[in-house]
Amino acid sequence: MEPTLSPRRAELLADTMRRFVRRGANAHIAKLLAKTRPEDVALQFRGLTTTEQLSVFRILESEYPESAGEVLSQLEPALRTGLLEQLRPRQIAGLLENMPVDDAVEVIESLPADLHREVLELVDREELEEVQVHLAYADDSAGRIMDSEFLALPDEITVGEAIAAIQGSKHTENVFYLYVVNRDDQLVGVTSLRQLLLNPPGLPLADIMSRSIIKVHTDTDQEEVARLASRYDLLAIPVTDGANRLMGIVTVDDIIDVVKEEATEDFMKMVGTSEDELLYQDRSWKTASIRLPWILINLGGLIGAGLLVKHFQVSLKEALFLLTFVPVIMGMGGNIGSQTSTIAVRGLATGRIALGSGQAGRFLWQQLKVGVVLGVACAALAAVGAVLLEGVFKYSTAPVSPGAYAGVVGVSLFLAIVVASINGAFVPLAFQRLGIDPAVAAGPLVTTSNDISGIIIYFGIASLLIEFLVR
Repeated sequence: MEPTLSPRRAELLADTMRRFVRRGANAHIAKLLAKTRPEDVALQFRGLTTTEQLSVFRILESEYPESAGEVLSQLEPALRTGLLEQLRPRQIAGLLENMPVDDAVEVIESLPADLHREVLELVDREELEEVQVHLAYADDSAGRIMDSEFLALPDEITVGEAIAAIQGSKHTENVFYLYVVNRDDQLVGVTSLRQLLLNPPGLPLADIMSRSIIKVHTDTDQEEVARLASRYDLLAIPVTDGANRLMGIVTVDDIIDVVKEEATEDFMKMVGTSEDELLYQDRSWKTASIRLPWILINLGGLIGAGLLVKHFQVSLKEALFLLTFVPVIMGMGGNIGSQTSTIAVRGLATGRIALGSGQAGRFLWQQLKVGVVLGVACAALAAVGAVLLEGVFKYSTAPVSPGAYAGVVGVSLFLAIVVASINGAFVPLAFQRLGIDPAVAAGPLVTTSNDISGIIIYFGIASLLIEFLVR
């Protein structure tokens, strides 16, 4: 197969495949598939219609069944779902059998609820035991994503025997590290190919292995697995059960998938939607229903802010000129809060901010100081704007005191920004403490609460100083 394609070659491949598909040149499609890597084949499905995708996949399944499973695992969620919906249960079972277990589980887990249930019934019916075992582990755990095909060496063999075992093994694709087990399959050490090559053949393996092992349990959250791999620069992490038996390994490709998946999930939640939208991107009603709950929450918050404006409007009916800076107060508070909450969510996700270690307190203090600096700068500019509007351009028809107006605008904007900074940092930390995904707090919730607090601050200060505002 060709190496990874350049953008230009990828474009040419896409054009060629579309042309062959529309001509019905199946023999040419088969030859093209034989020369193309599965990852690049999956990319070409974007430019094909659903019917054309099915035609290409059937050729792939017939001519290159092992590659078909790999292409399926590389497809975008929406394309994969659309393709699987057109296949018969027996075909899906055959595809899952030809895929690595961890990839098969990933495909099943990425399906929408209705198709997910159908495939699970199929797995039970076809007795795909290894897939069943993986699915028995908790969602988003190391057990779900681990590769159960790995090479483990007995601790009583010599270096020479270990090299011979590696040469005769079929599980050498992921030999990043060599894990050593005792007679009970318990993980007791780890070594490397380099260590084997640098030591005498007659030396016992137990003498060169390291007993300090970075490992995870089958129930360890996949985010923690990715965090450990990043912290210690590992290409693979062993997975053990409660008795310390080696059950599998999580390799670097799965770790990268976890990082991408978790980042996508966080970003989706931060804008008030979910990763399910990727599965239903061609279904407008379904996509709208996914977004609607958070939109309604945001709408409710904004209606509340509007009611506050109406309430203050009654008591400040001689100072309607104050409405000029309402968008400024709300917009700046929302922007600052969103920035801070995004930093908080990513800090919690990557482990840079850990609760109970003093880091959370330092983060809050840092964001407070940042908010003060930003507040002073923005408040000064807004105050100058208020003076120009009312003192120079006579923007309002009411008899307004420019100095008092500038003071109200400046102080309100300063406080709104400081409160938004604290709110944006505190709410994700509080959600994390309560066991709720902090990414949920970084979307409409923080924005809406900052809008409301900004309105209360602005009109509250104006109410206190109304006698100085209107001359």
